[in-house]
This record gives sequence, C-alpha cells and structure tokens, in this order.
Amino acid sequence: MAATPVMQLPVISECSAEGCAYNHEHTCHAVAITVGDTDAPVCDTFVSADTDGGEPSVTGRVGACKMADCRHNSGLECHAPAISVGYEQEQVDCLTYARA
Repeated sequence: MAATPVMQLPVISECSAEGCAYNHEHTCHAVAITVGDTDAPVCDTFVSADTDGGEPSVTGRVGACKMADCRHNSGLECHAPAISVGYEQEQVDCLTYARA
C-alpha cells in the first residue's frame, strides 16, 4: 500500500497583529495557528502577553481552519499557499479569507 502524502501546512507570510505575543517584526512564530470562530476568520491563536511566545526559529503556519465557507478550505484545512494575518474591523483575522 502506498503511503498517503502529508499535506504541507500553509505558511503565514505576514502578520501585522503587533499586540500578539507570537508576532516579532511582522513574522508569526507560533508553530501552528487556528483560524475561525463562529462566522469570522479570526486568528484563534492570537494572545496578548508581556512575554514573547512561539519558537524564534519557526515561521508560523496554519494548523487548522474552521472557516468551511472559504475557497481555500477543504475538510477544515487551509490549502492556500500562504496567508496574511492582520486587523480587520478591530479584530485579528486571516486576511486571505475569501468566501467560496
């Protein structure tokens, strides 16, 4: 039986959420984020903290996406090559989200 190929998680190419503990110089250092909450493409991993979060040698990726109505979403997994995260109407959202 052939091995099932492992999906490459989409990279977070830019994050402008300055107040997030995982954001250092517009780069996300969370190993993987989760996107989506109810009906908005928010970054569920966003956390405001005084300490630096994440792994400095890692550029964040999308681990899961709950936005089933996004054209990049299949099986609650993001299939965009990369995403951007930033402020949309005063909340931190996936700016790559596009309704299908």
